[in-house]
Parts: sequence; structure tokens; C-alpha cells
Amino acid sequence: MKNIRCRRGFTLIELLTVIAIIAILAAVLFPVFNRARAKGYQTTCLSNLSQLGKGFILYMQDSGGFIPTWCIIHNNPGSPPASQMSPGFLTWDAVLMPYIRNSAILKCKGNPNNLHRDARAYAMAQYTQKRIDGQIIAGWAPLRGAYRDEIPAPTRTVLLFEKGAWKPTTWGDALGQNVFETTNHKTTEAPPGEDDTWSEAPFHFDGKNILYLDGHAKFSIGSQYPFNHNSGRAGALTGDVWVAGRYKSDGSGGDWPQRQ
Repeated sequence: MKNIRCRRGFTLIELLTVIAIIAILAAVLFPVFNRARAKGYQTTCLSNLSQLGKGFILYMQDSGGFIPTWCIIHNNPGSPPASQMSPGFLTWDAVLMPYIRNSAILKCKGNPNNLHRDARAYAMAQYTQKRIDGQIIAGWAPLRGAYRDEIPAPTRTVLLFEKGAWKPTTWGDALGQNVFETTNHKTTEAPPGEDDTWSEAPFHFDGKNILYLDGHAKFSIGSQYPFNHNSGRAGALTGDVWVAGRYKSDGSGGDWPQRQ
């Protein structure tokens, strides 16, 4: 007579134990995977900024040291066009295109703003631009690019920082006045509230990638330079990259950093 073996299935307790172990492993591993993916975004973004830095340097070499004007057409940042999304204003990224030849490097997968991965992720620091009327004050006026040799500390002068909720080559957010800005204009030292239109959400962890005027790119957290920089200009906010001009002890100068 043959022995008949009876296969015993999992008990309910065993099944629940396995499910609990899987859930614990998932809870532990998913944040690790998400952080690794976010770190990858940060690294790719830093590489993009380095490539953009090379494009800026080539442009400046070809133009006698002239920094590209942030927007050749409609160049008053205080007077937006009817539609900020409309192309054709010849913003800095459109002017730079013959040197970069790749619009993909203008985008960042870590961008928390509207349009996310389709948005231009970088804004030009306004203090790389000079008022056409020659004044050195915080106000809205038509701008044109400065000359690199005018600026005392290129290694510490922000050229691009992470900000943007609009598509490449469109007017909106092509320019930035404070490195804390993630979209629109920062007006107070206080965090944005319900009535404010600007955002300071970081692109990567608790900081942003920054491109400097000498062409090098670096990641900085919100407590480091240039976030903690205050030029001493009358009315300047911490993190301002707004007014082109050298520091003056009476507070009448601009936001350019001094040599260290």
C-alpha cells in the first residue's frame, strides 16, 4: 500500500508574517531608492549647469567679455508681456542655443514647479545685468548684460540658479533677483505665505545647484553661500542677486560680492 503524503499549506499566521516582513522591507527600502533617484537628479542637474557654463564662456569669449542680455526683446523685468509663456522674446537660453545645441540641459527632473520636467529650470541672476539708464538701485527697468571684467569676484558671482516654472525660451522666470526664489519674486525675509506668489521650494534636498560667473557649478544648502549672502545694500534681502554694482559702505551700492 502506497503512502500518501498530504501537503500542508501556509497557515494564516505564517502568511501574515511574510506579508509583514515584506511591508517592513518596503518601508525601509523605498525611501532609500527615492533618495538615490533624487541624488541622481541632483548630479545630472549639476552636469547640465556645467555644460551651460561652458556655453556662457564661449559666448563671452566671442563677444569681448559681454554677458548675454537676459532678454533682448521685452527686457524690463517689471513689465511682463501679456503671456509669459509666449516664445519669441529672445531670452538668454535662446541666445545661447548656438553654443549649447541641446535644450534638454535647460531642464531638471527635480524641478518642483509647474510643468515640472518640461520647464526651464534655471534663471539668470539679475545682478549680471545693468540698468540701461545707468542707475544702481533696486527697481524695475530695462536691462542689458554687464561685462565680465566689471564684476570683482567672478568665482563668487551667481550666473544661474535653480528657478523656473515656464518652458525654455519663454519670458517667465528667465531672470531671478534672489537665490531663494523658485518661481516669481521674493519681497520679504519671511517665508512665503498664503498671500505671496513666490516659492522657495528647493530643487534638491534642502538646497540648489548654482552656476557661477567663472563657469564652475556647485551644490549649496540653504544655510551656505550664496543663500547667506547679504551685500549690505540699503534694503537688500539675504540671498539677493538683484542690483548690479559694487559694495559701498553707505548702502548705496549693488549686490556684487566682494573678493575674499
